[in-house]
Amino acid sequence: MSDERHQEPMRSPSSRMARRKGRVRKSPLTPAEPEAKALLPEGEAAAPRRFVRTRLIPIWLRLIIVIVLMAASLAAGAVVGYSAIGDGKPLDVFRPSTWKHIIDIVEKGTDRG
Repeated sequence: MSDERHQEPMRSPSSRMARRKGRVRKSPLTPAEPEAKALLPEGEAAAPRRFVRTRLIPIWLRLIIVIVLMAASLAAGAVVGYSAIGDGKPLDVFRPSTWKHIIDIVEKGTDRG
């Protein structure tokens, strides 16, 4: 006892929400338009239209943006760590003498000879 009234017709592979939002275009030949087939020459099928997405920001520019943001966050972290946690002047962290001093402290702690 199957009730054929409640069976839905076969749907296209895309989701209903994508079709509703207009992201997926239907092909020009749908089952509801049999007269459109009569306009095509015999044996020729219409190619389905596909949604082509273009990138707003190219990949190479994304990589540059990520590298710049990483460098900025490294510099900001060093400034905050040296000035707020280490009680030093904020811009002293960029002096080479500061890093030489830090390296000397680290190397002095590892020599046990």
